[in-house]
Amino acid sequence: MVEVIVADRDGRIIKRVAVNEDVFNYVLEKTRESFDMATAWFLRIMGAIFSPVVAGGNLSVTFTDTNGTSRTQGLKINMGSTINDFFNTGYCNNRLWIGYGSSNTPPTRTDYKLNNKLGEGIASITVDETQGTITISASFTMPADTTVYEVGLEWEACVYSAGGCGRVLLDRTVFPNGITVSADQILTIVYRFIFP
Repeated sequence: MVEVIVADRDGRIIKRVAVNEDVFNYVLEKTRESFDMATAWFLRIMGAIFSPVVAGGNLSVTFTDTNGTSRTQGLKINMGSTINDFFNTGYCNNRLWIGYGSSNTPPTRTDYKLNNKLGEGIASITVDETQGTITISASFTMPADTTVYEVGLEWEACVYSAGGCGRVLLDRTVFPNGITVSADQILTIVYRFIFP
């Protein structure tokens, strides 16, 4: 949404014009109904991208990695002083993983790993600028009959200092009734994000 406001010197609004306000409010309403970890992480990342940082400055976020360790992580850093940066590939891989598991424990915004991971794989990413979407997916051939209750998205990166490689859970979604997958069937997990 783009908004333009004209006000007098006392702050009283004289005129207000907004573009795509109905779409913005619809998405905002739906987001409030189910504000999840992925939404929180994308807010952190986008906030860091757009936050002003002067030369030599740093910007960081705090989270718990998949091993349960509390971390303060740089998103914008002064490379001369530290290399504690999610986007640093000098020492660590930088990629997304998708996993699945068998725990039906409801998700919370403080989850830091899948409760009972059964499998995982490196995700593929597709960006469609025409549609304004990002698709992140992975497929798995099931070795045996399996009931999947939880799926998760993890970011592998430099999570602390030089060579401090690890992962952080971006999302954990639980399907309370489970999804039954037979042996030799293919399970595909897809995350789609829209940027209207």
